[in-house]
Amino acid sequence: MSSKKRVLVAETLEQAGIDLLRERFEVDVRERTDEQTLASIIGDYDALMIKTYTRVSKPVIDNAKKLRIVARAGSGLDKVDLAYAKEVGLTVRNTPQANVVSVAELVFGLMLAVSRKLAAADRYVRSQAGWDRDRFTGVELAGKTLGIVGFGNIGKLVARRALAFDMQVVGYDPFVDAAGMAEHGVRKVETVDDVIDAADYITVHVPLLDSTRGLFSTAQFARMKRNAIFINTARGEVVDEPALIAALKAGEIAGAGLDVYEAEPPNHPELLALDNVVLCPHIGAATREALNRMTVQAAEMIIDALKD
Repeated sequence: MSSKKRVLVAETLEQAGIDLLRERFEVDVRERTDEQTLASIIGDYDALMIKTYTRVSKPVIDNAKKLRIVARAGSGLDKVDLAYAKEVGLTVRNTPQANVVSVAELVFGLMLAVSRKLAAADRYVRSQAGWDRDRFTGVELAGKTLGIVGFGNIGKLVARRALAFDMQVVGYDPFVDAAGMAEHGVRKVETVDDVIDAADYITVHVPLLDSTRGLFSTAQFARMKRNAIFINTARGEVVDEPALIAALKAGEIAGAGLDVYEAEPPNHPELLALDNVVLCPHIGAATREALNRMTVQAAEMIIDALKD
């Protein structure tokens, strides 16, 4: 029997990180692992790498008698029972820096797609229904105000890109002071409502916590400018989806660009039918560069945790 430590890669990940692990450990790779299956097999492993779908619950942790580390190739840790992992002394790590460029770039992809009606224009040209360019008149980003809710790693990169588009930027984050935002060319405001009052575009970059669940709901959308465009690449549950749909249908806001949803795939038929929203299937981190960085960084964390 091999004396090498064993690592489970519980879902499909980039080969570069897997190859790095295989230089040192026995590595088993599964395309996807449901919670029940994971609970039944996790006792054989010293380390676990996850990405998007794997749920590390209390029953999984209880069966993980040898497990030293859970490494998530990605930023969010909402599928891991962090409180219980901490209670039993299980290390949980993630790779929050690996995908920040990809997410920040997608924010601008969505802003431009909504502003210039790119998805509808593409469908129109493919349909060969005519050549009515006037129906796709859009708006420029230049001269508009972008409001950033959550000024962490991604928020900072979004701000930098917004300034390059000749936008003004305001930001809200209770953990970043005015001087910290000013270093990035951003004017700090004191509340989410202050962001809403100032902004033509609003982008959300907060984690999913009890305090952020439903952060944007009926009152917030009603307060927004009628020309406002709302972007969410953070977590779907930060937004009250029926309230957003109602605001889009009523013309309370001009449009939205979404990469995340309350349920994935989204299950509101009305949302799917709206022309003033651009929808992506949670692809914020889905670039070759980000996926490679996430997997390699997660592998390096496992190597560091098991080296002794």
